[in-house]
Amino acid sequence: MKKVLLLGIITTILIAPKTFSNEMVEDYTDIAKNYAVQGDYSGATAYFNKILTIEPNNQEVKDNIKMLQRFVSPVKKSYAARVNQGLDNAMNARKNGNMQAALDYIKSASTGSSFLYYNFLGEYYKETRQYNLAIAAFNQALQANPDFTQAHLAVALCHYEMGDYEGVIPPVTRFIYYNQQEDFGYALRAKAYMKMGRYNDAETEIVTALALNDDIEYKLLKGIILCNKSQYRQAVEILEPLTETVQTADIYKYLGYAYYGMQDYSSALLNLDKAIILCDDDKALVSKYNEVKMKLSGQPQGIMN
Repeated sequence: MKKVLLLGIITTILIAPKTFSNEMVEDYTDIAKNYAVQGDYSGATAYFNKILTIEPNNQEVKDNIKMLQRFVSPVKKSYAARVNQGLDNAMNARKNGNMQAALDYIKSASTGSSFLYYNFLGEYYKETRQYNLAIAAFNQALQANPDFTQAHLAVALCHYEMGDYEGVIPPVTRFIYYNQQEDFGYALRAKAYMKMGRYNDAETEIVTALALNDDIEYKLLKGIILCNKSQYRQAVEILEPLTETVQTADIYKYLGYAYYGMQDYSSALLNLDKAIILCDDDKALVSKYNEVKMKLSGQPQGIMN
């Protein structure tokens, strides 16, 4: 995901709205952009330097070169921080855990002209769970630069963390419209649909995410969705192999639920027992465990507290 976010930021900056009258400059710009999104920053820089031989005063090209140098430099400082001391101070304060100082710096850092500043504000508010303020900041980032499509995803994540699952759908759908190969967007939409009980829609989304990225977390999510759809055998076929590489409470919990749905009470009890050991206090899980024990024993003795 970090790589995707990085490429999104690179692409956004490289295609900042500017009309080049010289066709050669346009060609060099396209070539540089293609090199950059492929991770060949040296190749991108070489073509930007070619543009400077034609337009030596092209400030956007100079800024792009500085940005690319940041990615190949051992100095871990963002592009925006390289060109604005206020943002640099804010990032240092944030790194040191002084979030209020970071906010004070960012507010004083000439925030009116760049989507990067609004994005920083949005991330700050999101981290401090001030989700409405975070959403407003990310929307300001979009107003400053409509091509910064990662802001749509950030807004969707805020809604998800707020528990506003219906509110997730519009922004994540806009993000997917511009990033159709981004698996995380489909997975987030699947999770939101699942939370709303729209299991058929959730399954469609997670199947798409898995087609793009055969991720183990996506497999787990698909297994949970199938369990919620009462497709217990299919859920077991997905979840059981996952236990060979990872052992989490959720895997064993939903395996237990799936086996219970198949009336395989011995397997259900075994998996639910493992889930209880691995998880914090989950009253619903303990209740299901006791229910399975009663099914096996035929009497309510030996129930867990």
